[in-house]
Amino acid sequence: MSVSYPEAMSTTAIRQFHLEPIDADAAAALRAIGGVRYIADSKPGYPCRRCLRDAEVGEELILVSHDPFSIDSPYRCASPIFLHADECHPDLDSDDLPTQLTCRQLSARAFDDQAMMIDAAIIDGRELEHTIERFFSDPAAATIHVHNASRGCWAVTVVRD
Repeated sequence: MSVSYPEAMSTTAIRQFHLEPIDADAAAALRAIGGVRYIADSKPGYPCRRCLRDAEVGEELILVSHDPFSIDSPYRCASPIFLHADECHPDLDSDDLPTQLTCRQLSARAFDDQAMMIDAAIIDGRELEHTIERFFSDPAAATIHVHNASRGCWAVTVVRD
């Protein structure tokens, strides 16, 4: 696998991590509860956190609150996220990170196995893979939460393989 970015570090190693968007069951539960409904009127602009793609103009989404933490932590908090109003599925078979992530300014936050933050950075999305590799070079880093830097919306959790 090789991903290269003009301004970012190129990698030739096998990826040692995977992305975890919001779980299908959690997304279904949030859809059932409901949220603020939107019709996408621009692209990019409405990033679905289940399928990890920006909605096409005219697609319906809901804005809900999601807590990506699985254990208690002082950093635990719910974050606003968009979900397609209808069920959707992530396509994580590509060697490339989703465009939804690489086209935005991001906040990446590394956490240890006790959900305590051990590193963080504001980055151009094209630097995401390099930042993930840098954070995971620390053996204490267990997960990374990625958020949109400007609005603070949780985007995805990155887990070491």
